[in-house]
Amino acid sequence: MGMFDSLYVDCPVCGKELEFQSKTGECFLSAYHEDDLTPIVAYGMDGNIVKCQFCRSRIQLKCDIPDKVKIKLINKGVAGDYDYPGNFNMEEE
Repeated sequence: MGMFDSLYVDCPVCGKELEFQSKTGECFLSAYHEDDLTPIVAYGMDGNIVKCQFCRSRIQLKCDIPDKVKIKLINKGVAGDYDYPGNFNMEEE
C-alpha cells in the first residue's frame, strides 16, 4: 500500500466531496483543501480525472501552478575537505 496526500473538493455537478490523490511532496497522508494546497502536491495531481461516486460525472483537476519559483541563496562559507566521499565538511576552521 502506497502513501499519498489528498485534496478534497466539492463536485461541480452535484456538490458532494471528491478526492484527488498526489504522490508528490511529503506523502504523509495529509489532507488538503483548495485554500491550503501546496504547489508540489498540486503538481502531482494536475490533470488527474476522478469519477464522482454520487453523480458518476468524470471531473478533471486543473491546477494553476506558478511558472516561476522564487529562491533564496545563503552563503554558508567555503567548503573544507571531504569528511567522506561525496560530502563536504562545512564546519568552520
